[in-house]
Amino acid sequence: MHTGKFAAYSPEELCAGIREQLACFSPTLAIVFSSPSLDICECVGALRGSSCTVFGASTAGEILTLPGTSPVFEESAACCMLDPDPSIFSVRLFCRENRSSFELGEEAGRWAAGWCERPALLVAVSGLGTNSEAIIRGMEKHLPAGTIIAGGVAADDNAFEKTPVFTQDAHSSDGVVVLALDTARVSLSSFTTSGWKGVGVEMTVESSDGNVVHMVDGKKPVDIVAEYLNVKTEDVITTALNFPMLVRRPDGSEVLRAALSADHRTGALVYAGNVPEGSKIRFSSSFGFETIEKTIRELRAYHEKTSDADLIVLFDCCARHQAAGAQVNDEITAISDLWKAPVIGFFTYGEIGHAPTGECELFNETLSLALLKFR
Repeated sequence: MHTGKFAAYSPEELCAGIREQLACFSPTLAIVFSSPSLDICECVGALRGSSCTVFGASTAGEILTLPGTSPVFEESAACCMLDPDPSIFSVRLFCRENRSSFELGEEAGRWAAGWCERPALLVAVSGLGTNSEAIIRGMEKHLPAGTIIAGGVAADDNAFEKTPVFTQDAHSSDGVVVLALDTARVSLSSFTTSGWKGVGVEMTVESSDGNVVHMVDGKKPVDIVAEYLNVKTEDVITTALNFPMLVRRPDGSEVLRAALSADHRTGALVYAGNVPEGSKIRFSSSFGFETIEKTIRELRAYHEKTSDADLIVLFDCCARHQAAGAQVNDEITAISDLWKAPVIGFFTYGEIGHAPTGECELFNETLSLALLKFR
């Protein structure tokens, strides 16, 4: 399989890069992760004439391994074009409109299950109020048991305004774009790791509705976060991204949850995934260098079990980038050195992948790795 990679800093450069790749080979699929600073509408227009099917999302930083440069880019579009047989993949954009997130996932799951007998999915979710965990559960309702789903929640350079996903034909700021793969001819493997640790006192979620938390220990969540982090209520979302809640659910399982928006009228916080009533929550934090070192150790252990890949798609939480700074390059370089395959990805507002238990989850403050191997 051929691949062509480049970074662009304007829709015009994106067009030029596509033309350059088309002159070298005949790509059928393009993965494009772009900062919203490039104007996603113009990028879609540039991609429309590329003759490629496009899987794309907006970002809070782009990831791309190119010779002689840092793998981390800002305010750019990272593009990887490749030439798999068009019969082994399909891309479709689904808009939520007036439906629930679960119903949106159901539509995507039905489509993928009808497209081929045993699909695997790469997904990118848009919308600051979207419940990505509900989308996953909706998909799973219609997919074969054990279906691999990996991906991320689109971002917008930490502006928390609009987070579009897109194809070569359209874009949506409230939906999901799905790249379905036929596992009879291409395999998808999923790996996740975090390293965030709980700090501070444990609190109880007294009132919540899916991913919207209304009351914690008798207080409004916005007020709790503002008080704990010593920030103004209007700065809660941008600050709290680095201090997500470690949620211990009623069944005993734990997951990290980051707030993506706030209802300042009611004091509620909207999280990327469900926070059930009765959950025990506390703030969490990264320990910088230790977190990166732990990630690299776990990557090496995973490589011993899954050592072959033709392409790696990386969904890495933007808070990990903020916490680790330039050290985030170390874990990306480790991935490239271990698998010796092209790496493309972006810094996200949420990560989708499979926990060690095998269950697909919506994570925060996590690195989610998707390995593609074409047969």
